[in-house]
Amino acid sequence: TLFVIAGIHGRELITNEVAASFVDLLLTRDGLDPDVTWLLDHHVIYVLITANPDGHIKNEPGWPWAYWRKNTNPTYGCSGGSYGVDLNRNSSFEWQPQASDVWTSTCADTYPGPAARSESETEAIEAFARTIFPDQRAPDLWAPAPDDATGVFITLHSYSNLVLWPWSHTDEEAPNDAQLARLGGNLASFNGYLPQQGSDLYPAAGTTDGYTYGELGIASYTFEIGSSFYPSCSR
Repeated sequence: TLFVIAGIHGRELITNEVAASFVDLLLTRDGLDPDVTWLLDHHVIYVLITANPDGHIKNEPGWPWAYWRKNTNPTYGCSGGSYGVDLNRNSSFEWQPQASDVWTSTCADTYPGPAARSESETEAIEAFARTIFPDQRAPDLWAPAPDDATGVFITLHSYSNLVLWPWSHTDEEAPNDAQLARLGGNLASFNGYLPQQGSDLYPAAGTTDGYTYGELGIASYTFEIGSSFYPSCSR
């Protein structure tokens, strides 16, 4: 099973386009392209094109909301313009409101919410992941998933041309780091991105790929696509 999500940050518009293009590729090339045919004959593929629809819509008028990152939940006390919760800091695995990259101000771009999985979007993604993937990793933070663990999760972000894998919340290597790094390197070999552990970019707690690997033992990756939030239409 492959589960791909896009657009968890509203301003990362190219991710929605890549996800939609992937769906189009699968639907139009099945039976024509042997790789696509193999994928569909032997796998189940789920694609969530917009994980943060309200945040995406917030970007549509352009300035002054052209770089809106969070969802649009207005209930946590931000009196300024940038209310809402960073959905990629809100997951229930290793949610850390005091992490080094998180600003505790409710108006901050990385505000993680008042509690883990406080947002309906986060709950929906985690609940769906639990229905399509078995739990293949023990609760111990340092227990590896078994060698025969199945499933891949990819969350699309922008930007930086990177393929990232857990952990992001700590510089310590995940218990399956060797396997995650090998598959991450294979994925990066197709697009020329730099493969690295998530924390090598910067620390990030409460991430979606941290949840799918940390809770379920799924091989989980973040693709950071391109070199800007607003690439040209030709991209």
